[in-house]
Amino acid sequence: AQDLRSRAPTRPQHWPAEKADHSGGLLTAMQPRTRASRHALRGKDALEKERLKHRTGQYFRYEDVRNPLDVAPGCPSRLVGKDRMIAGPACEEVNYAEREHRKIVKDEITEVRRARQVDREEHRWRAISAQEQENVDHLDRLMKDPWVGRKNIAGQPYNIVSHAYDPTPIGAKLKHHDDMIRYRSKVREVKMAQRNNLGFNPIIGERTHEISLPPPPRPPSLILA
Repeated sequence: AQDLRSRAPTRPQHWPAEKADHSGGLLTAMQPRTRASRHALRGKDALEKERLKHRTGQYFRYEDVRNPLDVAPGCPSRLVGKDRMIAGPACEEVNYAEREHRKIVKDEITEVRRARQVDREEHRWRAISAQEQENVDHLDRLMKDPWVGRKNIAGQPYNIVSHAYDPTPIGAKLKHHDDMIRYRSKVREVKMAQRNNLGFNPIIGERTHEISLPPPPRPPSLILA
């Protein structure tokens, strides 16, 4: 009897469980199937495999083999996932080509960077050389120009502190120029007086100021020299 009970068909886990009702009978509680299980049974092959898997009678042997081409776990020839795609001489050739390509790209980047740095350094040294040459040319121009090497003199031959002209021909020329400006102002004053009242004030009936024209200044001897 024990052997018969052990040989009795077992109930699959997804089969509905039996429950007792209030009257003492048995009721079958149907559990809803998931969407994945419903979609898995759409095809004819999948439906037949599911029926064979849950077949009863103990006169068959069902093996749930998902992939007939797959190798048993633990076998040396088993390759799963990524290992199957990176094994073999062809994969090694691809890896070698990728490594060589990366080396070439790295060398090109290095050469471009080196060329850019060399151009930058050459441009910097050319700028330094041009600046030094410009300084040398400037010194040459200063030495060749006779007016650059003269003494540090004032812009005008006149001392603003003592209000005296320099005792030089240029100072004498500036003094004569200023005297002529003063003389022309006197001439203008006389002409305006002649055109007005000749220095006579008609209100008081007296002459307020005399009209006189000084002699024109003569050029100094330093200018004539």
